[in-house]
Amino acid sequence: MKKILFRADGNAAIGAGHVMRCLSIGAAARELEIECVYVTADPSFEKMIQEKGFSCMVMNTLYSDMDSEWAALEHILNQYQPDTVFVDSYYVTSEYLKRLKQYGKTVYLDDVLAFPYPADILINYNIYAKRGDYESLYSGENVTMPRLLLGTKYVPLRKEFQLSEVLPVREPMENILVSVGGADPEHMALKFLNCFIQDRELAGRCQFHFILNSLEPDKEEIKEIAARHPWIVLHENVQRMSELMLKSDLAVSAAGSTLYELSACGVPAITYVLADNQILGAAEFEAQGIMINAGDCRKKPDFLAGVCRELKRLAADCGRRKDMAEKGRKAMDAAGAERIVRETVIQ
Repeated sequence: MKKILFRADGNAAIGAGHVMRCLSIGAAARELEIECVYVTADPSFEKMIQEKGFSCMVMNTLYSDMDSEWAALEHILNQYQPDTVFVDSYYVTSEYLKRLKQYGKTVYLDDVLAFPYPADILINYNIYAKRGDYESLYSGENVTMPRLLLGTKYVPLRKEFQLSEVLPVREPMENILVSVGGADPEHMALKFLNCFIQDRELAGRCQFHFILNSLEPDKEEIKEIAARHPWIVLHENVQRMSELMLKSDLAVSAAGSTLYELSACGVPAITYVLADNQILGAAEFEAQGIMINAGDCRKKPDFLAGVCRELKRLAADCGRRKDMAEKGRKAMDAAGAERIVRETVIQ
């Protein structure tokens, strides 16, 4: 049996994205009878990984200094002897990847083009990924360019998002989904909540469904406020996100992997930037007519007012919402996780 080792982290500082996309790939690998193990620096997501049926080894190291973890990782590599190692972290270094090559085929998940990565295979599934950018990155460098797997055909969505059909866009707009990512470092859930309550045209006109993740810093305050407003609905420990999305007429979401899930479900959305690595994605989703980009919530003074304006415009324009939903569905086939496993491990 082939073996994959996933090296990824998630915590209150960096959110859940790296771990979640590796879990999607692992689930596809398991269906193809490939054994998987996950290695993390700290125990933040150990329980979640185990609940998904995978082994998780915690090194108790510093996630932001990957070179210092090498002794602990090397012990695990020698013990587990993987055929393929996936690395998903912004803190990886060139030296780290070079050393890792001694222990199996190396696959790096990228979306920032920080430096010429000395991996065997590089995956950038983002909607903005272009081969020319990597050719420029590796040009003149003493590093062999990896085999590139680029674009939305490699988005590692969970199997629940492989939908043969979705519900049509509905009129009027009654259910709005609000997603702020895994950690919410900018306290956007609380800010959105207060903004919608204060807007006389939005308050009580439709239901706002807030996804509260385990790392949400304002959870108790949000619950207290929501208890006073029946049109605010809170969702915790969501097991099948696709079902919640399919019931939504519109979403407000940070520009992370959630945008690809919404597209697969045919849900139009207003997206926004809360981290530098989301800037290109938000811009490209808007350029292709799939989402509306409300800008950077960290830098735009009238950001919240702008989101409210866009919500009201879309509520009055069902035709535009339908067009956005159709374009999103065309961009996403949701078979990327299996495609990744077949092209990195089985081939």
